[in-house]
Amino acid sequence: YNLKPDHAEYLGGQELTIKALADRKTGRVLGAQVIGKGGVDKRVDVLATAITFGAKAEDLFHLDLAYAPPFATTKDPVLYTGMALDNAIKRNPLMTPTKILAAQEKGEAIQIIDTRSKKDYEKSHVKGAVHIPLGELRIRAEELDKDVPTVTYCNKGVTGNAAQNVLINHGFKEVYNLSGGNKNYQSYVAMLDAKKTY
Repeated sequence: YNLKPDHAEYLGGQELTIKALADRKTGRVLGAQVIGKGGVDKRVDVLATAITFGAKAEDLFHLDLAYAPPFATTKDPVLYTGMALDNAIKRNPLMTPTKILAAQEKGEAIQIIDTRSKKDYEKSHVKGAVHIPLGELRIRAEELDKDVPTVTYCNKGVTGNAAQNVLINHGFKEVYNLSGGNKNYQSYVAMLDAKKTY
């Protein structure tokens, strides 16, 4: 999952959610879904064209797409989608909220690291998460167990990916980035709670 504004936020840009799939062996983009209030058609057209021409995840990150603040962000959500897919395939796997909750329910050992500000952590966080801001992670990595599967996250995924790289470089054996970050996790938990009330 990738959550990014459809155009510059200071001009009223609203969040798009892009879910994309790629073949693990070849990297070829297989499919995508886009949800949002604006700019959905543009991203679907780009992704459908890329799929038609056999684009790989890494190709999406290198597309040269039109930019102007009223219509797009400096790096388009499609570019970030390609980066996330490519990372997940090559070296930086993602973990979904579904898998985190399932692992916790089974009592499996898992460390969850919230890399955001203290204010954001106190506002909402993943159940069982430890708060270690990205800027402190290199120093505080020794507080964590390198042999336990670890999940890093931020609000939407970019800082979580940076934290994932820090831990991989510190010798952690199994490190995931939470797909879509805390925003996706909280939406997923809210959806589950809503289903329980019916």
